[in-house]
Amino acid sequence: MQFYGLLSNSHAGALVAPDGSIDWLALPRFDSPAVFAKLLGGDDNGYFRITPDGQDTQPTQEYVSDTNVLKTTWDTPQGRVVVHDYLTVGRPELRRLIRTEVPVTVHIRPRFHYGLIHAAVRPVRSGALFRNPLAREALVLAINSEATAGHIQAHPANGEWHLPPGHHELLLQYVADDEERLVESQDVLDAQVDELEEDMEREPLNASLKQNITYWRHRLGQLPDYRGPHQDAYKRSILVLYALTYQTNGAIIAAPTTSLPETIGESRQWDYRFAWVRDGSYAAEALLTAGDHIGSRRFLEFLLNCMDLQGKPFQAPFYHVDGTLIRGEHSLEWLSGFRGSVPCREGNAATGQVQLDIEGDFLWTVWRYFEDTQDTEFLSFYWHRIQRLVNWVKKNHHQKDASLWEFRNQDAMYTHSQLMCWVALYYGAQMAEALGEKPLAGNWMKAAEAVKQHIEQHGFNTALNSYTQAFAGEAVDAALLVMPLYGYCAPDDPRFLGTLHQIEEQLVKGHWVYRYANDMLGTAAHPFVLATFWLARVYIRLGRHRDAQKLVEGILHCRTDLGLLGEHADQDSGEPRGNFPQGFSHLGLVMTLRELQDAHKSS
Repeated sequence: MQFYGLLSNSHAGALVAPDGSIDWLALPRFDSPAVFAKLLGGDDNGYFRITPDGQDTQPTQEYVSDTNVLKTTWDTPQGRVVVHDYLTVGRPELRRLIRTEVPVTVHIRPRFHYGLIHAAVRPVRSGALFRNPLAREALVLAINSEATAGHIQAHPANGEWHLPPGHHELLLQYVADDEERLVESQDVLDAQVDELEEDMEREPLNASLKQNITYWRHRLGQLPDYRGPHQDAYKRSILVLYALTYQTNGAIIAAPTTSLPETIGESRQWDYRFAWVRDGSYAAEALLTAGDHIGSRRFLEFLLNCMDLQGKPFQAPFYHVDGTLIRGEHSLEWLSGFRGSVPCREGNAATGQVQLDIEGDFLWTVWRYFEDTQDTEFLSFYWHRIQRLVNWVKKNHHQKDASLWEFRNQDAMYTHSQLMCWVALYYGAQMAEALGEKPLAGNWMKAAEAVKQHIEQHGFNTALNSYTQAFAGEAVDAALLVMPLYGYCAPDDPRFLGTLHQIEEQLVKGHWVYRYANDMLGTAAHPFVLATFWLARVYIRLGRHRDAQKLVEGILHCRTDLGLLGEHADQDSGEPRGNFPQGFSHLGLVMTLRELQDAHKSS
């Protein structure tokens, strides 16, 4: 199944269509306004396309092995065209390296602020400057070619270049005025363009590509060897998690896109380009499980340094990648949406929700990090902040909340949220014990036991013989699958087995698992990929290894041709749904494959 390919330099993200068109690019960072937004609209919202002249050949795509560099190949009757696409590590820059045996045409249509603002175009020595007329920012296109200038037909005003057969490198760099320098914006942009063009003239073709290939392979090569099943899928998922990591501070975003719909033509679409406490904690645990202690610790430190030491420690369920708060949500009304799915959104109104699970999500990963590394120095250094987190949960766990599903206007006492409050208190007590804080450990353990009793009394429906999504409820949700994953109960505990039976009856269809049956927007139309991995991990703990393997293989069969997964999937076609690619789905695959490997070793 063909779908979009992901480019990343661990600062920004782009999506490349199966035809080689770059239809999404947000610069200079993941959560910046897009300069190519065709993904959510049409050609007039911005794209960057390379096509062989006079040919209508569908290309093939693959990643350069062990990298986030994408290779697109056209095999035409007259010859081959190969394009390597990547975002340059360390720069707000996209590069497209072309080796072609036939003439090709380059079409570039930058549109600032998600396709709303057309660029003012000015030719420069080796390309063009595309300037935002309403802001101090621009994109500069520089062309480094083995062909002489006379053999390149340039039409900058139309965003079109015709390149002869040969070897060419297209560099698109984001430049902006430094307002603190108090100089005219045009002078600053001109100086940056001149510097860029001089760099390009001195730089050998291919040099940057080689450096970026080396970067990704080195990053992946720092991990211990994985020798379990589906090694290629495992490595691709790790590379996706690295692609979603903001290199400056270790923040991990949920996905690099906004407004890709869960259901085509409906309104279930959100902006996921932020660092969620929950999603990032899950991802940090997956990195830890894969052997990347540094990547995991960097995310933990990012969040510990985002904390408010006066009020609620995590003021919101998610943050911008620089650690600042998101302020609301608004519609990008000029965009027609992916396949007509509106509204398209910037920001996320869930920033104002109370989500009681997030402290537990985070503290579980802190505990796992400490358990794995015995890094007492780390734990001691941040102990004041960790205490604040646990004490806040102890004081506030009785609240209603929006749950991990971020229900809007449906606050309740959700069983999973209360479970994660128990996790925060129980594993907080374990950490206190490790630091010799015995009275504090006893106090938190007592509070954890009280929360557990509350769950057993109100979160279990004896008529159904099952835990329920909300206290005194009748519905189940897939989040209940994590109870044994966090050590709340044994996987073969009779109450959990009754819950598992209800989930299998109500939410499982083949290898697909739905997160729940209904929410504030109606019926949940498509399965939730991470929930399949939760179920597989439960099966592993029950010794049902073959059932777990079937679930994993079912999901792997529905990956795109480039090995990527969305948040959801169309249960008929298998096509990704929701924001793409989704960190949840890839971290779930990493965790499950590692646990399958460990299970095989011990059996």
